[in-house]
Amino acid sequence: MKIKKVLFVALLASSVSLIYSCKGGKEVANNVAETKNEEIKPEKVAVTNESVDISDIEDGKTYQTIRYSVVKCDNNELIQASLNTLNEKIKKEAENFKSENKNSVREFIKENPDMAEAQYSYTSDIGFIRQDEKYLSFIEFVYTNTMGAHGMYYQNGYTYDVKSGKKLELTDFVKDKEELRTFLKNWLKEHSDEYGFFDEAESTIDGYINGEYELQFYINKDLIVMFQPYDVAPYAAGLIEVVVDKNLLKVDLGDI
Repeated sequence: MKIKKVLFVALLASSVSLIYSCKGGKEVANNVAETKNEEIKPEKVAVTNESVDISDIEDGKTYQTIRYSVVKCDNNELIQASLNTLNEKIKKEAENFKSENKNSVREFIKENPDMAEAQYSYTSDIGFIRQDEKYLSFIEFVYTNTMGAHGMYYQNGYTYDVKSGKKLELTDFVKDKEELRTFLKNWLKEHSDEYGFFDEAESTIDGYINGEYELQFYINKDLIVMFQPYDVAPYAAGLIEVVVDKNLLKVDLGDI
């Protein structure tokens, strides 16, 4: 009898141990699965902006102050590859301004010897709007001054898909460009007293929608399109931003 009791206790202990072992194995498996899910979760994109000065200086005298932006991503190679293309574009535009105005600014200074140096200027600054695990969206604000009645400025919008690194276009967000055309023209009519739009403003919208030139935009929790100074209204109206009706969008931008 004692032998049978010992065998029974040993068998019971073994069964309990096996049960707990299986339970523990499931917990470990669950923990591993959770860890894997965490590992493949899209990472919030981390971007920074640096400024590069290529001012036009000769014999200790500054003729043009020129500064452009370089955008960098620390944790997404696909985004960085797209940004490399953008950075080349931004750099080239700054260099073109410098070379195109090199002779004219020197002539201007000769004709106006009492003027201070650094009469011409070009600056490119970056403002990050959205940077999360899904989208990267930012604006480039460019200001130029060639001693006219006033300086000129404009904004470019850039939006990227974080997972693929692809630069996104307006058509990636808008269901129907014809619906957007109608929406923007109605928006002009509703805000005509506020901005004093040009008579040809609707034709300008047609040009954008027809692809004659690029309509700039960026996203936060909404999609915002931008009209540059002199696009559809006088300079005094400034840069005009329009929040597009969510019903026109093919994707839910969510909250940020």
